[in-house]
Amino acid sequence: MKKILFSFLIIFPFILSAQDKCGVVMNDKQLQAKYSSWNQRKANFEAQIQAIQAQRKNSSARVEDKIYTIPVVVHILHNNVNNIIGGANNINIADAQIKSQIQILNEDYRRQLGTNGYNLNPLGADMEINFKLADVDPDGNATTGITRTYVKQTGFNFVDDKNQIAEIIQWDNEKYLNIWVTRGNNGVIGYASFPYDSKIEGLGANSSNIAEQELFDGVIIDYRNFGNCCGTLSQTYNLGRTTTHEVGHWLGLLHPNGDENCGTDYCDDTPQIESLNLNTTCDRLTSNCGSERITNMIENYMDYSPDRCMNVFTLDQKNRTRAALSLSVKRQVLLNNAEPLSNTEQLQVSVEPNPINSSTDGSIKMRVTFKDEQDLIIQLYDGRGILIQEKNLIKQKSGFFYLSSESLATGYYILNIKTNTENISKKVLVQR
Repeated sequence: MKKILFSFLIIFPFILSAQDKCGVVMNDKQLQAKYSSWNQRKANFEAQIQAIQAQRKNSSARVEDKIYTIPVVVHILHNNVNNIIGGANNINIADAQIKSQIQILNEDYRRQLGTNGYNLNPLGADMEINFKLADVDPDGNATTGITRTYVKQTGFNFVDDKNQIAEIIQWDNEKYLNIWVTRGNNGVIGYASFPYDSKIEGLGANSSNIAEQELFDGVIIDYRNFGNCCGTLSQTYNLGRTTTHEVGHWLGLLHPNGDENCGTDYCDDTPQIESLNLNTTCDRLTSNCGSERITNMIENYMDYSPDRCMNVFTLDQKNRTRAALSLSVKRQVLLNNAEPLSNTEQLQVSVEPNPINSSTDGSIKMRVTFKDEQDLIIQLYDGRGILIQEKNLIKQKSGFFYLSSESLATGYYILNIKTNTENISKKVLVQR
């Protein structure tokens, strides 16, 4: 039973041939063939990350990191024609299994005492990142943070089909971490996008490939490796650490060996190793990548060890994720959107940006703050005073709210927002 990576992914625990192990190189070669600047883009991004890492590490003052909370939407893609939820061998997994995975992410990324995510390793780090199922959908409505979509397809190749998966359903990846859960059909149990977004300075993207690269951003997990309860789970990867690992990639982390013999993950406190742990046990492994043989850190979440062996992110890995988050425009926008807004004594409304144009992703974004919880009515009128959109939202907190602008012609519109006791109108300009 082994895990083999295709650069950004983990392979399902089947016994694989020697040819299959070349997936790491094959995947990277595909990207090199498709994008002539791929290697240079990676090198540029890596140089920027390392510069920020070094600055953080060499700072004489202790770096005070903000604790981030990332809203997650879990998309279940299943072929259960009767839409039955839960049970053995059912891709349409139960809510309890989904919630167990979110709990595991928080245990692992917060190094929570009394959980499987806690460790006594002096290099171990609290990543100071929380995860929560989204409670507001892209339209501003209350949600469980779980979607369920019937698909006829019995399984997906997570690498080749990632854009197809994203086209089936995806929430705005600048507001949510999208996690798709379905069945893999080629042995792959997990895949994640790195924060190599096209908006980062120096990555050399061009208009012909930006759209494709930005279509998919998130994580895909096989349903048999998601969470730690309630359904049919893998024997070796059954404690939710596949998702912990893949989210690590989404945050910018690499494998400890850099996907080559004695390679680097650019984190000095993870030992340099010959290869990743392909065993189904937690037995000690060693590597000789220099003058002496050293012990592998098989407990690191970014290795391929069985789930029960894993419980460590290191301080340098934390520094790396912080560097990647600060460089990636998409990740920064997501974190800013997730930031809770402070209440105000009176209703306050701003439209960001205004005017609305083709760069505003098809929506009118409103920053709305008020006191305590309020029922909201959001209305949009055209220039003739005719109501064209309306939302009624119950027991809302201060935050960002959205209306669609995709069907709006050029011109002025009136946005009206009401709480239980107050009312504010704003003029909005749409430019095409």
